[in-house]
Amino acid sequence: MTTNHPDRQSGQPSAQTLRFESPVVLQDDILRRRIYSPQSYATVRNTAVVPIVHSECASLASWFPLVWQRRQGKLEFVAIRALLNEQRAQPPAARGLLPLILRAYPFVLDPGQPAAPDARRMLDDVFADAPTDVGATITTVQRKLSRGTTSRFRFLDQFAHDAVVTAKISEAVAGLDEFEPWNLKFEIDGNQVEVPDLLVVRPRAFEDGRLAPLLQQYGTPCAQMLGLHRISLFRAGGLLAMAKALFRERRDIMHGNSAATEPPRMARDMATSRDHATTAPS
Repeated sequence: MTTNHPDRQSGQPSAQTLRFESPVVLQDDILRRRIYSPQSYATVRNTAVVPIVHSECASLASWFPLVWQRRQGKLEFVAIRALLNEQRAQPPAARGLLPLILRAYPFVLDPGQPAAPDARRMLDDVFADAPTDVGATITTVQRKLSRGTTSRFRFLDQFAHDAVVTAKISEAVAGLDEFEPWNLKFEIDGNQVEVPDLLVVRPRAFEDGRLAPLLQQYGTPCAQMLGLHRISLFRAGGLLAMAKALFRERRDIMHGNSAATEPPRMARDMATSRDHATTAPS
């Protein structure tokens, strides 16, 4: 699991993969806790690398690279929302586009168990640092689940259900030895920016029929997952543009350029990157 080390010279937190701070069991007084919208939590707003499942690919591939990351000896299918652990490094138009596991937050699956339908639901017991609403308790005074709880449980359950097939497809590709490292590392204004331990499917695998047995075994989920993975790699150019813009804004502020503002410059960078990106970084 990646740690949160600031980038050299910048003070900006490096991209890190989603981790839960303090998962607790849903019982007793915990059920009376108040929860807020997902965007109320810093984890949801800022986390750069988020585990996803095959059913999310169609909505996420338009904005984020969908790749694999090796963590603690295990493969995880992830969306890279930014090159820095900072919401402003994400494409502005996609900041409200949350993967399932973030739409369910602060409810999480037991991190000590594989993601699956029988995994235990828990609460990440953290402070909502920027509440966007008045919130609601997990259960009502009648000890029934509140509407906010049930809606987020649906997202969590969908993630848990689809995670099983996603993991099987990932393991099958690995079994064919068709992964290769993906170097997502840049130097921006003297700052080293990197998302480590990434893997992508070898280009040759899409050309010589090596994946055909997987498509036959897993059907549409596999075709969608692998096809959109390949297409999504071009979105790395947009993330690089956002990171450059963020560092530039910071530099301008440090030099006293009060005219520097985030939205115009970042919007221009994103528009340019989406119109002109034709190759994925190697």
